[in-house]
Amino acid sequence: MRILIADDDQISLRILEKSVTEWNYEVVLAKNGPEAWDILSRPPIPSIALLDWIMPEPDGLELCRRLQNQKSNNFIYIILLTSNDRPEEIASGLDAGAHDYITKPFNKDELKSRLAVGRRVVANENSLKQANEELRRYSLEMESLAQERAQQLVKADRMISLGTMAAGITHEINNPLTILHGNTILLKIFWQTMGEKDLGAYLESTGKNSAASLMLPNISGIIEALQTGVERLRKIVDGMRTFSHGQGGKTEQIDLRTCLSDAIQLCQPKTKHLGGMKTKVEEIPFSIKGNPVQITQVLVNLIANAADALASTPNPSLNIELYPSPGQAHFTIQDNGPGIPRENLDRLWSPSFTTKPAGKGTGLGLAICNNIITEHGGDIEVDSKLGVGTTFTVQLPNAEEYDRIMGKRKKNLKE
Repeated sequence: MRILIADDDQISLRILEKSVTEWNYEVVLAKNGPEAWDILSRPPIPSIALLDWIMPEPDGLELCRRLQNQKSNNFIYIILLTSNDRPEEIASGLDAGAHDYITKPFNKDELKSRLAVGRRVVANENSLKQANEELRRYSLEMESLAQERAQQLVKADRMISLGTMAAGITHEINNPLTILHGNTILLKIFWQTMGEKDLGAYLESTGKNSAASLMLPNISGIIEALQTGVERLRKIVDGMRTFSHGQGGKTEQIDLRTCLSDAIQLCQPKTKHLGGMKTKVEEIPFSIKGNPVQITQVLVNLIANAADALASTPNPSLNIELYPSPGQAHFTIQDNGPGIPRENLDRLWSPSFTTKPAGKGTGLGLAICNNIITEHGGDIEVDSKLGVGTTFTVQLPNAEEYDRIMGKRKKNLKE
C-alpha cells in the first residue's frame, strides 16, 4: 500500500520513513505542502497520507480541506501529525477532513496500529467502491434489459396483430387464387386438346406471318410458367395461413417433409440471396407425432438465423437435411458463416441472450425452439467453429417413443 509522508522537519521525515518502510509499505516523501499536494493530485494516488499539521503552505490542515472539497473518487486515509493535543485543535483537524491524528514525538507501536486501522479502512472503502460500481453496472444492465423486454413486448403484440392480419389476408388472397388456379388448369387442358391444333390449322390456312404464328411455339411454355407461378403462390399462402395460427393445434401424425417444405418457402425472402443453398430429404420409414405448426416454427427460426449469419459471408452456403436413424428423425441446418464463440454456445438457449445487434434480435427464438423440441420428447444440439460455420441438429423420436415419453410425463404430473 502506498503512503505519503509530508513533513518539513527532515529528521522527523527520515524517522517516519524508516519505521513505515519496515512495515512493508511503499513510501513517497514530501518536504513541504506544495510537494505533498502535487503527489496527492496525480496518479498513482497514495492510499494513506501522514501530513504534518504545521509546514509551509499549504499546511496539513489546508491539505485536508482541499482533499475534502476535491470530491475525488480516490479515497485517501489522512493522519495528521501534530505536537498539539488540545481537544479543540484536534476537533478542527477532524472537521477539516482528517480521519485520525498522532502526536509528536510519536510512539512507534501506536503509529503502526493507527496505520493498520487506516489500511483496513482503505480496504473496506475499496471493497465498497467496487461493490457500488458492480451495483451501478448491474442497475444499468437491468435498466437496459427492462427497456429491451418492453420493446420485445411491443414487438410481440405487433406480431400477434400481424398474425391475425396475415390470417385474414391469406383468406382474402386464397379466394381469387383458387379461381386463378382452376382456370389455369382449364386453360392448359383446352390448349392441349383443342387450342394448339385449331390455331395451328388456322394459321396454316391463312398463311400469314402474324404475331400469333410467332407466339405459337411458346404458348405451351407460357401456360406452364403461369401454372407454376400459381402453384408457388398457393404454397406461400398455405404456409402463411398455417404459420399464422401460431402454436395452437392438436397433436397428430406429422409429415416432416411438408414441415420442411413450408419452412423453406416461408424463409425465401431471407434465403433467396444464398446461391449455395442445398436440401437433401430422405424418406422417414416410421411415424412421427407432434404439432406440425410448432415443428415448422422451429425450422423457420433455425433457417432464418442461418441466413442472417451468412449475410456478410463471401460465398454463403446453407445445407439442410432430413434423414432417419433407428427410432429417430433428424434435421440438420448447416451454414458456413462466421461461427459462434465457445463462451456463447451454452448461453444460446437462454431467453435473454442474443448475438444480434440491438433491435435485430430478441434472444427468444432459440429458447422457444429448445422448449418446443423438448416438449416433443426430442433434442436440439449445436456445433460451431469460428471461421468454419455452425450446424444445428434437431432430433425427434418416432411415434411409439413419443407416446411413451408423453405417458411418463402425465404419470409424473399425477404423482
